[in-house]
Amino acid sequence: MRFDLEYGFNNQSMPKFEEYEIKTIKGIKYVVPKLNESTIPPYTSIDFEDYEENDKPLIDFINLGKLSLENKKDTDKLLIEYINKYGLLGLIHNLPVNRYYTLDTKVLLKEFNNVSGIEWYDAFNTMEILDYFKIFFPTATNKEINDIIEKSNKLLCQHSMEKFITPDLNELYYKNEKYYEQVDMIVNYAQTLYNILKELKKEKGENIQHSLIEKLESNHIRTNLEFNGITIHVRSLKEYIDEDFKLFAIEEKKYLKLCKHCGKAFTASNPKTEYDTFSCKNQENVYKSRARNK
Repeated sequence: MRFDLEYGFNNQSMPKFEEYEIKTIKGIKYVVPKLNESTIPPYTSIDFEDYEENDKPLIDFINLGKLSLENKKDTDKLLIEYINKYGLLGLIHNLPVNRYYTLDTKVLLKEFNNVSGIEWYDAFNTMEILDYFKIFFPTATNKEINDIIEKSNKLLCQHSMEKFITPDLNELYYKNEKYYEQVDMIVNYAQTLYNILKELKKEKGENIQHSLIEKLESNHIRTNLEFNGITIHVRSLKEYIDEDFKLFAIEEKKYLKLCKHCGKAFTASNPKTEYDTFSCKNQENVYKSRARNK
């Protein structure tokens, strides 16, 4: 099975700034790029190959969720470490149900959106396109946002193939120094993935919260069959994490697990593996031995 990332997630798209920081804007915490006074920092990109060899972005993201639940005061530090390593998630693509949302006057949001910072069952399911862009461009003027939307629509009219549209759109959004992502949106999703994994790994007989697992919904993931396997096309790091998670959660050759000792996420080739490191295994054996001696 082969996984191709050519649709908008290549060396020309989803770049990251050299450094990010957290700033509060209108009472909301955002992850924003650190900018020099005269120039924007150079962009770099991560060279992901296939999913089977690049599980670190997924594992680190799940463990970000775990650690942020256990130690909230270090959450900002852990988040910045992750973003500086992998870049922003590309959440602007994730929430709309309508794929080319700039062509519409309103954005239809998927059910578990958390846009308004309240529980999903009280959240709005539609937003004006300008208001939606203000979530990710909170310091941009209406004119600047309208210019981005207009350029997006021109790109959509110029190209008919997805592999040409998505990289150009990503460059238009992510290379804008005013594109930010909300801290709570990123951290809440990391925590959700960690909690979903705990549900999936419950022992037989334990009650599983299916409503939690329902939050793991794909958004516009494109797949097609080719001569040497299945090709999955993604547009953002968020979509990469989504597909990686589902593949490892059901994969028969490589298993996504939680360490029996420390509780961290890891991948294993043997379904019977219970610990992520020998250290954890040894410590667990020491604890068991002490318990028996008592």
